[in-house]
Parts: sequence; C-alpha cells; structure tokens
Amino acid sequence: MKVIDRYILTGFLKKFIPAFIIIFFIFIIQTFWLYFDELAGKGLGASVIFKFFLYYSPLILLNVIPLAILLAGIMSYGNLSEQSEFTAIKSMGISLVRSFKYTFGFILILALLSFIFANTVVPYGNYKFSQLRKKISIKKPSVAIKQGVFTNLQEFNIYVREKYGKDKNQLKEVIIHQKVHGVPDKTIVSKTGLLKSLPHQQMIQLILNDGYFYHDLTREQKKAKDREKFPAMKTGFKKHIINIDVSDLNNVDFNTTSSGSARKMNFIDLKKYIDTIDSQIMQNQKNLSKEILLRSQIVSKKKGSKVSDYNSLNVILNDSTLIRNQSLHDIYSRAVNKADALTLFAKRKVNYFNKKQSERNRFVLQLNEKFAFPLSILIMFLVGVPLGAIIRKGGYSTPIIFGIVIFLIYYIFNMFGKNAAEEAKIPAWLGAWIAALVLLPLGLYLTYKSTNDHEFSLINTISNFVKESLYFRYFKKKKSIKL
Repeated sequence: MKVIDRYILTGFLKKFIPAFIIIFFIFIIQTFWLYFDELAGKGLGASVIFKFFLYYSPLILLNVIPLAILLAGIMSYGNLSEQSEFTAIKSMGISLVRSFKYTFGFILILALLSFIFANTVVPYGNYKFSQLRKKISIKKPSVAIKQGVFTNLQEFNIYVREKYGKDKNQLKEVIIHQKVHGVPDKTIVSKTGLLKSLPHQQMIQLILNDGYFYHDLTREQKKAKDREKFPAMKTGFKKHIINIDVSDLNNVDFNTTSSGSARKMNFIDLKKYIDTIDSQIMQNQKNLSKEILLRSQIVSKKKGSKVSDYNSLNVILNDSTLIRNQSLHDIYSRAVNKADALTLFAKRKVNYFNKKQSERNRFVLQLNEKFAFPLSILIMFLVGVPLGAIIRKGGYSTPIIFGIVIFLIYYIFNMFGKNAAEEAKIPAWLGAWIAALVLLPLGLYLTYKSTNDHEFSLINTISNFVKESLYFRYFKKKKSIKL
C-alpha cells in the first residue's frame, strides 16, 4: 500500500468512526423515546433495559452504517478538496477512482460483513427483542393492554379508555368482548378495573368493578320465535375477576432463530417459507376449481371410458317429474340462492388469496432486503466520495446537510418501496431495490462529474433557475418600467 493510499484510507476511517458513534447514539435516543411508555415507570432493572436496547441495536445498525459511510465520504474528500490536497493527488496522475482503491476495498469487506450480519445477527436480535417485550408484558401487565384501542389476549378483546396510577394498572371504562369458538359471544362493560400480574401462575388478573354482562342467547335457541323473545341477557355485578392465561408467551425456545415473522428469519428460512406459501397457494387454487364445480352443481358421469359433464339446470329442465313437482319460481329461487352462495364463497377465497399474497410479498421483500442492504452501502460510498470532492467543503456543517438530504431521499424511496410491495402495487423484489436503483445513477453521475473536473454548484444552479423563471423576468420588467 502506497503512502497516499494509506493517508486517504486513514482520513476516511477518522471520519467514519466518529460519525458512526454519533449517529448510533442519536438512533438509540430515538428508540428510547419510541418505547418510552414501555420502559418508564415500570420498575424494570438496568439489566432488562440494557437487554432491550442490545436486542434492538442490530436493527438500528442497518440505518446507521449507510448514513455513516455517506457522511464519512463527503467529509473526508471534502477536506482533501478544501485543502487542495486532492488537486495535488491529481497532479501525480491519480484519478478519483484510483484514489479510493483501498478505501473501496474496505467498503467491499464491510458490505460482505453487513450481509452476514443482516442474515444472522439481525434476525436473532429481532427474535429476542420481541420475546423480551412479551416477558415485560407478563411482568408488567399494564404494558400488555394498550390505551384507546382494542387489545387481543387469548379469547378476550379488551378496550380501555384510560390507564392511570403509578404503574398504569388502574383502568377506566373497560369494554371486553369474550369469544367462544372464535366468535364474540359475551360483552363485559365496567366503569373501573385493576390489572394484576400472577407470574408464578403465569396469569394476568383483571379485576372489574361496577359493570354488566351482555350475553348473546340467540345461538342457544333453536326456534326462530325463541330467538326473538330471548335475544340477549343483561346481568350486573359489583366485582368480577378474569384470569387470562399467558403461559404460551413464556414457553419459547430462545435458541431458535425462526418464527412466524419475516424479520426473525435468515435467508434459508425465508426461502423455505416462501416455497411453502407458493405450494399452499397452488394447492388452494386447484381445490378452488373443484369446489366451484361442486357448488355450481356440475357433476361428472362416466359412460364407459369417457367422462361427460351435465349441467344440473339442463337435467332439471329435461326431467318432467321435477317440473311437475316444483314450480319454475322455486327452481329460480334455488338457482339465485346457489349463485349468491357461490359469489360469497368466491369473495372469501379472493380475500384468502389476497392475504396469502400479501404475506408472501412481506417475506420476498425481507429476502431481497438482505441483498439490497450491502448494495446500499456501496452506493452511499459512490455518492459521498465524489460529492465531497465536488463541494470542496470539509468539517461537519455542509457535509451533514448534504448527507441528511441524500439519506432522506434514500429513506423515503425505501419506505415507499416497502409499503407499495406489501400492498402488491409493485413487485416485492422491486420494493427492496427501488431506493438503491434511484441513488445508483446519482452516484455514477457524481463520479463522472468529479473525475472530469466539472463544477457542480447547487447554489448556483438554484440561483440560475430563479433568474430564468418567468416570475423573475416579469418582476424585473415591471421594476424597470417604474423607473
């Protein structure tokens, strides 16, 4: 390694390491405020809070590393250009691309390590983070039930208008829908309530005061007249205790990386799960065609070795016995009812396929993100280095402004791609790559500009645009007329 290469690489690392530490600290503070309600005032020990941030930090690094590389590239090459060192380097016959030869090698190694990190450490961290939050919910039951929205716990759907008290375990205006066999059967309304944790019994105890039971009786009545007479039953109570079993939340194997969430799976598990979803969709599509044939009353009848299909409507019309026993109105009513049932069945199947496709999109998106993340590191380097050489400003002020603007563009397109992919508006793979594909031409353009010593002043560009605008011309003309 030549002295000049060592000097450039050292200058880049001197900017990268402080930028990485500062940005990581900022993201940690943001995470603290994001989960402030779950951590503050819950009596959690320092070790639990440390684990909380430790398990979440791998996900933070996915955002920190590209931004730190972008800022390091702008600041390091901005300093070289501002102090005319980059001009001296060019006078030695070393171009921009040749100058970051060893620095780019460092970025390639970092990109490879980041892929391994995103494929192993990040899924495990997400898994442990979610399980830790569940354990906090068990230890501090007020975390398990959110305020102002319905929370699903086992067979209970719980709504609380307000939580108050030291531990936020005292409740106001509680509404509970209790499900029997997956269907809401009983509604409980109370003015106040209290949450208690029973960790030894793996239970959350909900004590309700001054309320009513509303029990649906229509399912218990076989006759329609009885259902009209006894639609529901209302019973008052002064105190009612509900024990919610949360033992399933504790029975977790912490050595297992995979679970039902895409973020908790590595590359191999994601590929297997996507193949499983594809096979399920194909099998359901085959079953759907058979089910539609059966529900539309199209039957197959063998005649020797041949199979011929008969429509039930033709059978009915050709059968004089059916015509005599049933009126055409009855036949029409049966056909309409059958068509309505078939339409409802088709809508349910469409919803099922949409949900399956949305689930598949999330897993395909996560799979492609593991490869798109290392590429984003390379692109941020290709954008930051030539941009620093062009703006010729070192320090922190100007590079930070440019870095934040570029990173916001990357972040906006990244979020747009994720949301559009999950909603199936664009292909799932494109949602993961769209941010990198947008910034890649910018990086190549800036590299071309810097290599050929072309000036690129954003302030002058904006100023020239304003001067050439119709408004400026009109304003200048009007002012000259007044004079």
